[in-house]
Amino acid sequence: KTEYDQDYMAVAGRVESTKTWINSTSNAARNFLQPNVGARLEDMFNEKVTGKGSAIDKRQSYSEILGSTMKQGGIEIGDNTQAGQSLVEVGTTFEKIGMLEREYLSDVYTKFFKPFSNHLQVEWGTIATEKRRLDLARLDLDAAKSKVRGARTPETMQQNEQKVRECQAAFDRQYEQTKILLTDADRKSAELQFTWRSSSAAR
Repeated sequence: KTEYDQDYMAVAGRVESTKTWINSTSNAARNFLQPNVGARLEDMFNEKVTGKGSAIDKRQSYSEILGSTMKQGGIEIGDNTQAGQSLVEVGTTFEKIGMLEREYLSDVYTKFFKPFSNHLQVEWGTIATEKRRLDLARLDLDAAKSKVRGARTPETMQQNEQKVRECQAAFDRQYEQTKILLTDADRKSAELQFTWRSSSAAR
């Protein structure tokens, strides 16, 4: 069986581990950004299907909804009464808090969640395809080598050795291509870590 070198195995393992944890963190971040399941599914649908994107910067936060409800109640009671005036004042405060929450969540979505999402969709989709091609190329190469060992005539031996050379060349090309993609993804993951730290420090 054709073996992959240690450098390849190390970077492939590191990228796979990064993928697993970014995937988990991405899901947790989406839940943090939108705890409401229905709204979360709506955002996912608009991101992936309609292309409208998330409504996180447009949808009212719970604090805004609470503030608006309190203000409306205060006005209904009468803002010239103590109870009505208190509801309006507290409601206004909650509305302001809610607007800040919405700005914060929008910032987290843009600077933290989206880089996660793009990295997952673009980088690892391509890598998975190329790794599958590499596995197939390795299987072809191993099968060709096995036929050389089983050749019974010089002519068959020559044909099988030519097939090995062809399979080896195809494997080497795919191996190099996959290693380049993995190394690039590993580098970009390191760059993303800098972005995440900068975003966290800014918070």
